[in-house]
Amino acid sequence: MPRPSVQSARLNEIVEAAAKCVAQYGLEGVTLERIAEETGLKRPLIRHHAGNREEIINAVVTHVLSGFGELTTMFANALPAKRGSYTAVDHLFDDHGHSDPAEMMVFQSIVAAADRFPAEAEALLKWVGDFTAVVVEAIKRDFPEVESEAAETVAHGIVALYFNVDSLAPLKPPHAWRRYAKNAALLLLRSLEDNAGTQRAP
Repeated sequence: MPRPSVQSARLNEIVEAAAKCVAQYGLEGVTLERIAEETGLKRPLIRHHAGNREEIINAVVTHVLSGFGELTTMFANALPAKRGSYTAVDHLFDDHGHSDPAEMMVFQSIVAAADRFPAEAEALLKWVGDFTAVVVEAIKRDFPEVESEAAETVAHGIVALYFNVDSLAPLKPPHAWRRYAKNAALLLLRSLEDNAGTQRAP
């Protein structure tokens, strides 16, 4: 296997350092000075390998969203054809299912600075839509009788519960909070069972 080029290795090093800056200071806190301190590289060398500050921020967001995209694909592939929506809830609210705190900080930083980083915000929004669509499709497979609006509503409720509990993970909230969130997600799914049963009734 060919060794990665120096350019590629340097770029990865710079992006990882910038991601640490985002985790500590938010998107606005990404500076060439901090990246230089983290990597030990001079600022001209950072610019040579990774571009200016805006290009580095975009590279960090692209890197994080690429990871999110891979996880979403793995998540979708792990859902069985039957009762996949329930498997999704088990996966999302598993005790070890929360995101990496640094990646979650990047996520939250993009949301907080959406007006100043519109391209990055748009990319994040697309990923959220793709992630939610996985849950929607699992619900539609399990409950083919329900209307699309109901499937979308329940999926968005489940994803909102997941993002809420996931974003709080760095605070180390009581374990019961994750259980309550999972119970709420299951209640949403069971409402579709009732809905489907009503539609099948003569």
